[in-house]
Amino acid sequence: MDELRCLKTFLEVARRNSFAGAAGHFGVSRASVTKQIAWLEKSFNTKLINRTTKQMGLTRAGEKVLENAAALLEQYEGLRESVTNLSGEVSGEIRIGVPPSFGTRRMLPVVSEFLQKYPEVSVSLTLLTVRKEETFVEQGLDVGIIIVPVLRDSSHVAIPLAQAPQALVASPGYLARHGPIQHPQDLSECNCLINLNKSPTGIWTLNGSQGAVSVRVMGNLKSDFGDSLKDAAIAGLGVSMHPYYMVAEELEKGLLKVVLPDYLPTSLDIYAIYSSRKNIQLRLRLFLDFLRDWAAHPKAWEQPFAGSR
Repeated sequence: MDELRCLKTFLEVARRNSFAGAAGHFGVSRASVTKQIAWLEKSFNTKLINRTTKQMGLTRAGEKVLENAAALLEQYEGLRESVTNLSGEVSGEIRIGVPPSFGTRRMLPVVSEFLQKYPEVSVSLTLLTVRKEETFVEQGLDVGIIIVPVLRDSSHVAIPLAQAPQALVASPGYLARHGPIQHPQDLSECNCLINLNKSPTGIWTLNGSQGAVSVRVMGNLKSDFGDSLKDAAIAGLGVSMHPYYMVAEELEKGLLKVVLPDYLPTSLDIYAIYSSRKNIQLRLRLFLDFLRDWAAHPKAWEQPFAGSR
């Protein structure tokens, strides 16, 4: 059996803490993954993973393999790439992590265009529901797209991609039923749809001409998934807060309207982060250059919706 392939499978099982997850990633059966891990354990003559019907964990030997296998496979990939490059072809996999809504709405078209240009490259697109660089590391991603108010210090290289201004929005139907919302304090009387990632305490801070205003909001729907809150707002349930990249089309169609256009939530910034290691694979370098070129062109959703005032 191919030992390198078994090492790749082991790494994926360890990263996902799941045999089924690794099987789904590689498009093979769970039995195939189990067989590869068993073969690897036989090759090392020791158990690498302790597993029961309810949980699994690495043995000390498994932790040692995990510690060294990624560097070994990276060296092999570098060797294979250097040989492949002699033929002028670019191939291999790029693992990209993106937030769900931005990934499906804005990043997927970019990835598709890149793959049309480099058809021998493959992309594994992972949707991230938490904005933590630790997740980027744990999942062994090559590139992570993060959307944050402030980029904290990091050992990773960050490429600024775009700005993401935000707005409060609600459906015309909800606004007609509720009546005018003229000041942030009026939100305390609204049914506000709260994003648990961005506002876990239920406090919204809005910036107006006289400075920042903070208001505690309440509502009957909370979620860590922005699309569910947006859909609820469209359905007329209440007021929600979203980046323009997420609601630009709905605003254009009139499904949503901007609430309190003179009071803006904190704007977010979008970055691509990647490891600062010196030897970056050619396919990754080309993708990063592709992202830089994409970032250089203004996006309509980087500016507040023209009809919001």
